Amino acid sequence: MRPAVRCLVWELDETLWDGVVHDSTSTTLRPQALRTLTKLSERGVLHAVAARGDRSRTLRTLYRHGLYEMFSAVEVGWGRKSASIVRIADTLGLGLDGMAFLDAEPVERAEVSRALPMVRCYAARNVDMLPLLPDFRHDLRSGPVPTPPLGFARVPAL
Repeated sequence: MRPAVRCLVWELDETLWDGVVHDSTSTTLRPQALRTLTKLSERGVLHAVAARGDRSRTLRTLYRHGLYEMFSAVEVGWGRKSASIVRIADTLGLGLDGMAFLDAEPVERAEVSRALPMVRCYAARNVDMLPLLPDFRHDLRSGPVPTPPLGFARVPAL
């Protein structure tokens, strides 16, 4: 049996919000994505970002929407998403088998699936279904709250 998902890694563009930050298109939040982000946080699932684009623009957008504090690790750049997920797992002290990845682009999910077969990958169009899946049904708050990376209190209080 696979362990419960401890961290959901999000691509943001066309996943958490409509539009693409780098192209300066609208970044209207997707309500179903925001509901899933909140519901899984309440269950103790950590959230992280593995996104392509300009880091400062992406961070400004997260701050503007009041969402920066919901993410325990943020990786934004131009490299492979699988490499970002490995760095996130190392930063948070989690095994890759406890990680999941959410992206609208099939090619990105395929890259992660090939490079990291133990990471569960989900299509953004199914974001509202994630809380119903057995991998996300566990209450992960039973142990001590992990210390956030770099000493920042970015992991939501339980």
